[in-house]
Amino acid sequence: MRLIYIHQHFTTNRGSTGTRSYDVAKYMVEAGHEVYMICGVNEASDIQPLPWYKWFRQENMDGIEVITCNVPYANNFGKFKRTWAFVWFAVLAAWAALRVKKPEVVFATSTPLTVGIPGRIAAKMKKVPFVFEVRDLWPESFVHSGWLTEKDLYVRLMARLESYCYKHAQKILLVSKAFETRLIERGLEPAKLKTVLLGADGNLFKDPTPDKEFVAQYHLEGKTIAIFTGAHGKANGLDYVVDAAKFTNDREDIAYVMIGSGSEKERLKQRAKDEGLSNVVFADPVPKQRLVGVLASCHIGLMILKYIEGGRPVTPNKIFDYMFIGIPSIVNFEGPTIDIVRKDQSGLYADGTKSQELAEQVIKLADNPRLREEMGNNGKKAAWEKYDRKGLAYELIDVFEEVAARQENK
Repeated sequence: MRLIYIHQHFTTNRGSTGTRSYDVAKYMVEAGHEVYMICGVNEASDIQPLPWYKWFRQENMDGIEVITCNVPYANNFGKFKRTWAFVWFAVLAAWAALRVKKPEVVFATSTPLTVGIPGRIAAKMKKVPFVFEVRDLWPESFVHSGWLTEKDLYVRLMARLESYCYKHAQKILLVSKAFETRLIERGLEPAKLKTVLLGADGNLFKDPTPDKEFVAQYHLEGKTIAIFTGAHGKANGLDYVVDAAKFTNDREDIAYVMIGSGSEKERLKQRAKDEGLSNVVFADPVPKQRLVGVLASCHIGLMILKYIEGGRPVTPNKIFDYMFIGIPSIVNFEGPTIDIVRKDQSGLYADGTKSQELAEQVIKLADNPRLREEMGNNGKKAAWEKYDRKGLAYELIDVFEEVAARQENK
C-alpha cells in the first residue's frame, strides 16, 4: 500500500515533540508499505529549515519518504502568525500530496484542523479514500475551556471545517474513547468511528539508562523527582504545580521538574523565582531519545491540565511514557486518562482545584517507595500489554487496508 500521511508537526525521535506519526509510519514501512509523510518545520522537531526560496524538500528518513513544506511553526507564535502557518501549510501540503503518484489512501492527522483540507483535496483528485484522525475536538475544546465563544467568527469557521472533514472522511480515527462518545452524541455514525490510542513506542523503553548528566545539571541528586513533560501553555495550567510546590518547599528531598517549552514558561520561571521556590526546576526540551533516560531518573509523572468543569476528554501521550518507564502518575483532571490510571492501578488522582492535594499525593509517593514501585510496575505491565505503538500501528494498517479494499470493490 502507498499511503499519503499528512501531519504538520511530524518529528522523529531526534525531536522533542510527539513522535506517534513517526512510529506509525516506521512500523508501516517495516510491514512492507510505502509512506509519504507531508509535514512542516516545527521548532520542536528535527526537521531542518529550508532556504526561503525553496518550498519543498523530499528526503528519506528511516524508510519514510518525508516531504517537508517550507512552513515554520513555533508554540510561541501569536494568533495571526499561527493561523497563517496553518493556512499556508494546507496550501503547500495539498500541492505536495497531488505530486505523489498512485496513492491508495490519504491520511491526515489533526491538530491543526486545517490538515483536513489537503487531505480531502488529494483524496478527491486521486480518487482514493480519505481517513481523518482527531487528536482534539477542535474548536469545541476551545469553547469548553473558555478561550473562545460559539459566536466567535473563528470558531464558526472552524466548526464548518470540522463538519466538512467528518463528512468527507471514509473513516474517522480518535485518540480518546471520550472523543468517540462525544461524536456519537453529536450524531455521527458509530460505524464510521474508531478509537486508536496514542500509546508509546515500547522499543524506546526496553533498556532505559538513567540520565545522570541531567540529574547533575539541575542538582537533583538524592531527590524524589516529580516530572511534567510537554507544552507550557495556558491550557496546561502549570500554576497549579507551582502552587503545589509551595506546600513542599521545606522538603529538600522533593523536586518538581517541568521540561518543555511554551508561551507561559518564562512567566512561570519568574514566578517561582520571585516566590523563592527552590524545589521547582524548569528544564529545556530534550529529544525524545534522551527523554527516556530523563524519565528513568524520575520517580513520579505529572499529568496536569488547567481545570475545566466536567473534566477533560483527552489521553495525552505522556501518560503512556510514564507507564512504560515504570513510574506512577498523578492526574489532576477527570476523564479517560484517570480512568486508565484507575483501571491499571498505576497512579493517583489530585483535585484540579486544590494544589495542596497534588502536594499531598507527591509526599505520599515520596514517602512510600514500595507503593511507588507497585504502581510503576502495574503501569509498565499494562503498557506492554495494551499501549505499545507497534500493535497500535497495525490497528491503523487494518483501517487503511479496509477502506482501500472498500474503494476497490465499488
